[in-house]
Amino acid sequence: MTRTHLACYGLGASAFVLAGLLVLSFRGGWTPQAQASLIVNRDAISLLTAKTRADEEALFVLDGSNDKLLIYRLELAKNQLELAESIDLNLLFAGGGQGGAGPGRGR
Repeated sequence: MTRTHLACYGLGASAFVLAGLLVLSFRGGWTPQAQASLIVNRDAISLLTAKTRADEEALFVLDGSNDKLLIYRLELAKNQLELAESIDLNLLFAGGGQGGAGPGRGR
């Protein structure tokens, strides 16, 4: 067996090991995981930034004392933060989430 053959067998074996490790790492599925470290939580207020469009991020403020979700959007042209939407969580949950972002499932 020459050095070339030995190198080929070694590379092939390492490729199989790496492929096996890759399969094991995706064993939980392909869905993205939430990053709780990105949330700031103080008293009854929780803050989270998330990408809402390709070139836009929004600030989500969950106000537990007033039961509201406030969504702020950064206006780059004006260099200011503007309130995009205010959602009353009591009304949202009382209505079963009607009028939410997605179609949901039928009962």
